[in-house]
Amino acid sequence: MAKEFKEKIITINLRKVFEKPSTKRAKSALFALKKAVKKETRSENIKISNQVNEELWQNGLFKSLRRITVKLVTDKNIIRVLMPQEKFEAKEEKKEKKTIKEKLEEKKEQVPNLKEEKIVETKKEEKPIKQKDEKIETTKNKKEK
Repeated sequence: MAKEFKEKIITINLRKVFEKPSTKRAKSALFALKKAVKKETRSENIKISNQVNEELWQNGLFKSLRRITVKLVTDKNIIRVLMPQEKFEAKEEKKEKKTIKEKLEEKKEQVPNLKEEKIVETKKEEKPIKQKDEKIETTKNKKEK
């Protein structure tokens, strides 16, 4: 098995990319990069940073790089492929998730407050509705006359 590591810098030769048709070189360079990282780390979980992707695509689809130097960083079970000068900061762990029972209890506490607010709002809304009904009645009376 490969030795475990936190950070590692490797140079990947992409000469086999030039055996492919010119219209597929950048795509195959990305595939070759992933393949080399899998071979080096023996891991299937690989994430490539945007800077590495931009570096591979900098010359366009047809003219790919001959070799690229990258830094491999392990983050839990994920291998991250970064540029050597790029820094990686691990994200903080998320807060513990609330259980379903706790969520239901919170909703039950909020529901009585919402009902009181709705009652107040409906009383305010009834007045304008009555005024609109009166206006409608007056227009009907005018049409009948």
